[in-house]
Amino acid sequence: MNYDKKQLLAAVDSVFDEAVSFRRQLHMHPELSEHETETARLIQLQLQALGIPFESNIAGNGISAVIYGKDRSRGVGIRADIDALPVTEKVEIPFKSQNTGIMHACGHDIHTAILLGTAKVLLKMQDQLPASVRLFFQPSEETIGGARQMIDAGCLENPKISSVLGLHVDTGTDAGSVEFIPGAMNAACCEFQVRVIGKSCHGAHPTDGIDALLPACTMVTSLQSILTRRMDPTDSVLITVGKFNSGVKENVISGEAIFCGTIRTLDMKSMANIKTYLADLCHNTAAAFGASCEVEFASNGYPTLENDDQLLKWVMDSAKEILGAEHVKLTKKPSLGADDFAFFCHSSKGLYYNIGARKPGEKDAHPIHSDLFCPDEECIRTGILTQVAAILKIFEEEDI
Repeated sequence: MNYDKKQLLAAVDSVFDEAVSFRRQLHMHPELSEHETETARLIQLQLQALGIPFESNIAGNGISAVIYGKDRSRGVGIRADIDALPVTEKVEIPFKSQNTGIMHACGHDIHTAILLGTAKVLLKMQDQLPASVRLFFQPSEETIGGARQMIDAGCLENPKISSVLGLHVDTGTDAGSVEFIPGAMNAACCEFQVRVIGKSCHGAHPTDGIDALLPACTMVTSLQSILTRRMDPTDSVLITVGKFNSGVKENVISGEAIFCGTIRTLDMKSMANIKTYLADLCHNTAAAFGASCEVEFASNGYPTLENDDQLLKWVMDSAKEILGAEHVKLTKKPSLGADDFAFFCHSSKGLYYNIGARKPGEKDAHPIHSDLFCPDEECIRTGILTQVAAILKIFEEEDI
């Protein structure tokens, strides 16, 4: 589907201020994962005003809307996550968070504003769209993986969605630019918990008990040997222990120790191997100290986020055309951070990319999840431009 570049730029300019205003409204009223009720209400009011049909309360507070094209049975999807983080904002701005201890520190307010702005532009050319566009306003990205639940609820059907696009703000890149990563862009992630069971006793008589603290500490310090001695050193893998609890009093031998962490890898086969090695190491270490242990792995981990090669080429080409080649970057360095957009990539063709959110000339811009995160709102314009151009390019290339 061909489009006039000047007309597209003008169309995005016409919705930009509204998108910024809506972003600021969301930023002032952030809500945690699984509690995005007011956020969902505000999105629904926008969709109702636009006359876009939608379904709500999917996967909790998720919303699935659709802009119907000439073919109502097929289409392309665009996803935005809507939840915030338990972070106390320290940025002094007029639209600072009014919800104590909660902040849109990952830019999901921007993602949501971009998706609504994209919807407004696509709506203006609805009668020219050869197929339909599904809009996913997805909850719970930061916790239980709302993407998987929306897919399970059938959101990739009726119309049948062949491809899904998503984006993420990045203050490592200037606003006005985008960054693409081929293949595995984000890691698979699985949480684990280890409970070491000993026998408590008086600290003056250690032979009367079994100290759970000693084997637990040994396990934590030994876990890195899995990466350095059991895995291929060229693999990108991480084991992180982020929480450790043991003991009740300074003169009591600890009868129990619990520690929790995450496993991250860019290869799903490596994930399975690490789980086996971790469980074996912990059970054997506990036995060596006369203790026992229980190892549990979360069942709701995220798979690798793998970009489709064909989609990447099409969307990169469209981004170069609308932004200029000098503002489109290709890097082969993935992130070991996880994102549940990965579920869309495993259920359809998926393409995820970064949009620059650093103010040009700014040094040491604060990253996502920081209490000082403050993206340049010009990235909203870039997001809308590239998403609309990408949708039109996909329709053209897939000959829908």
